[in-house]
Amino acid sequence: MAEEQKKDSKQRIFDAAVSLFARKGFSAVGIREIAKTAHVNISMINYYFGEKVGILKAIIDECYDKYYRAIHDCGGEATLREECVQRIIKNLIAFFRENTEIAMVSFNTIPVDIPAVLEIKCRWVAEERTMTTPYFREFGLNTDDPIQMNFIRGLLTTIITEHFRCRYTWEHIVQRAGTSHVMKNYLEHDAEMKYDDHFYEQFAELLTKFYIHGVRGISHQLQSNEK
Repeated sequence: MAEEQKKDSKQRIFDAAVSLFARKGFSAVGIREIAKTAHVNISMINYYFGEKVGILKAIIDECYDKYYRAIHDCGGEATLREECVQRIIKNLIAFFRENTEIAMVSFNTIPVDIPAVLEIKCRWVAEERTMTTPYFREFGLNTDDPIQMNFIRGLLTTIITEHFRCRYTWEHIVQRAGTSHVMKNYLEHDAEMKYDDHFYEQFAELLTKFYIHGVRGISHQLQSNEK
């Protein structure tokens, strides 16, 4: 029973920090606010995470672990490239739908003055490059070309992240619209948008076509230049 209570306290701290960091930003949230939201003593935060940065590190680690599992599950070597891309996109969308706030914190928070956090991000970025390089080569891209890779790497994640960041922000604006008659009228139409399974099926299909045609265009241009 005591062990379950410990896990519950640690998870409440984690969840409270995720929500607060996502809405307010890492720098704007203090330990006391996290403790109050999680209904725990500050000493519990120190016990489980050491300090506020420790919570952020735990959030980033959990986020990237789930994120890379989504990328890795692309159907295996026998899967066609187009099907592989579509599967990765669907996995990433599912990841962001299920972990929106964790993703917002992990991808948007870049505390350049905290070396420990930067080290974690650099480690995950290096792992992503190792994992995705073979995919790019299969599409005929030159993975040694820094211009190509700076453009292509992270493109899917950037597009999807931006969609969910805007959606997350928009939903909070809509929630507050009740306090302003002008805002309520302005947002009335957009607030009715249904971000359901059907929406994301269409979103994934469109993004897959956009990405594949774009990558193929770059690949064909490279082949033309070599002739």
